[in-house]
Amino acid sequence: MNKRLLIVVVPLLILVGCAAESSNMVPATFEVTNRHPYSVSVSDSIGGRKTNPLWTSQISDYAYTQALNEALFQSCVFKLVMRGDGADYILNVTILRYDQPIIGLDFDVKMNTKWELFDGKTLKPVWSDTFKTTYRSRLSDALIAAERLKKANEGSARVNIAEGIKRLSMIKL
Repeated sequence: MNKRLLIVVVPLLILVGCAAESSNMVPATFEVTNRHPYSVSVSDSIGGRKTNPLWTSQISDYAYTQALNEALFQSCVFKLVMRGDGADYILNVTILRYDQPIIGLDFDVKMNTKWELFDGKTLKPVWSDTFKTTYRSRLSDALIAAERLKKANEGSARVNIAEGIKRLSMIKL
């Protein structure tokens, strides 16, 4: 095989990744201070990126929103998690920025999000918080860089969702 072709193809095979999966973004445990006896509807998150199959793994808005819905359900911070109109509260999460490395042994993915809770009837803001989280995927987590980056993305979203739920549970409604 041509050496020039190998120089181009091998790095691409190392970088090409699958999209982060929502099921791997749901935290296993939750730190909850208060459980709210109300319903919440989660708006579709914005700010994520779709994965291009020929490039690196990304966190899509759809996957983040799915993971957030499941995490809210499992955490029991709200009595009911629903889609659409009629909820007592509406939660919007915006991915303001997330940074991921392209190369390295350990991958640190940093995520900055804005969480906003609105009254479901008046649509007036009730609470807002912006925060950053980081997750590190180590070489021992996956030898292949693309898989390691995917794990770092999923871990970053998982840590971010856990922190957001923790902060949501601390407010008084």
